[in-house]
Amino acid sequence: MTESPTHIEFIIGEEKRLSDIVGKLEIEPLLRSALKLGINRVALLDEDERVLVALGESIVEQQGMCSEIRLPILVEGEPKGTLLLASAGQIPGLEAIARLLQDSLQLTVTNNLKRMLTTEVHTSIVQESYEQLVSTNHRLMESERRYRTLARDLEIKVKERTAELQQAYQRMLQQEKLAAVGQLAAGMAHEINTPLGFIHSNLNSFAKYQNRMAEMLGLYRLLLAKETSPETIKQQTEQRWKELKLDFLLEDSGVLLGQSLEGADRIATIVAQLKGFAHLDGMEQQSMDLQHELKQLLAGLAPQLPPNSRITTDLQPLPPLVCRVPLLLQAFANILDNAIKSRSEGLELTVYARQESDLILVAISDNGCGIPAENLPHIFEPFFTTRPVGSGSGMGLTVAREAIIGAGGSIEVESLAGQGTTCRVTLPHG
Repeated sequence: MTESPTHIEFIIGEEKRLSDIVGKLEIEPLLRSALKLGINRVALLDEDERVLVALGESIVEQQGMCSEIRLPILVEGEPKGTLLLASAGQIPGLEAIARLLQDSLQLTVTNNLKRMLTTEVHTSIVQESYEQLVSTNHRLMESERRYRTLARDLEIKVKERTAELQQAYQRMLQQEKLAAVGQLAAGMAHEINTPLGFIHSNLNSFAKYQNRMAEMLGLYRLLLAKETSPETIKQQTEQRWKELKLDFLLEDSGVLLGQSLEGADRIATIVAQLKGFAHLDGMEQQSMDLQHELKQLLAGLAPQLPPNSRITTDLQPLPPLVCRVPLLLQAFANILDNAIKSRSEGLELTVYARQESDLILVAISDNGCGIPAENLPHIFEPFFTTRPVGSGSGMGLTVAREAIIGAGGSIEVESLAGQGTTCRVTLPHG
């Protein structure tokens, strides 16, 4: 069986394979629900008939013959996979179960594809804007060099160019905010889709269970209405009870409802975290609980963590901090984003915050790639980045430093190439 990728790479317009769109962890719960209904084997195959996920036992060799249903899974209207269900015997409603699983898988594929396409468009727009602003910055620098030779017009020209550069910076600042919100929204959408998927599946299964229970109750009422003898009632109801598998249904119903309630609670928590992170209520000075906001921020960025990550936090109670809340949160989001992207897997992220006299100290450390010594003096310069073109705007730490300085604080960065980076932020309180 082919392992699902830990991340998805794509370019705009590139044809998507089924394995690029859905992963094993997303579809296993859906397929497992079919096994609970008595189906022996269920699998999802790609367009080359390779197995992406398979659950249950192979019954062809053991039983000699089986009931088998194969249904297509579509990507943008074209068959890109096959849902396979096999049973050693006849199962009532096998076709309906197969269609339900097909619809659920198709919904997951469609939602994931929409998210991927949205991310593609967003990435394209940010890249285009970044290149335009870099081009604008180069033109401004060239203009300033020409104006230095014109002494009598120097003051006027410098003011003009400074104003243009400030406008360009403000546009880049806004794009940084939109990029952060876009990344957070994409991660939240994925986190919500997972519990929503198994809630939908569980409720559909529970609806089938309820029909069987209603049938059993109807049989009791019918026999009682006919004044059937107790012995006959016992014999017929026990036989029908076994045929409907009500012992399993009653046990599994509790499991399905418990899972669905947990999923609903998870969605509520995610929405609360998103609302807490948004802070879209203006840029005026406000009192902020930094300990609470850092916890919310870490929870919101959790979907972006690379595989096998470990986060260690020591967030002590802190006095209220008066600042422009959205700007300061953007600063910490940018610092954490750099730390998260410093390793492709095995990230060890440490975040602690404490009060020292009349200051608040926040330190964020990672075990990532680190920063070469020759680049450390330039990390706060606008547009400076060591990432490939399109992967970083070079404004993250610039925006962070200005927001922290605007709050009356300071930021220091210590790093060793290949060993990791530590950012220390101090802020006044009171």
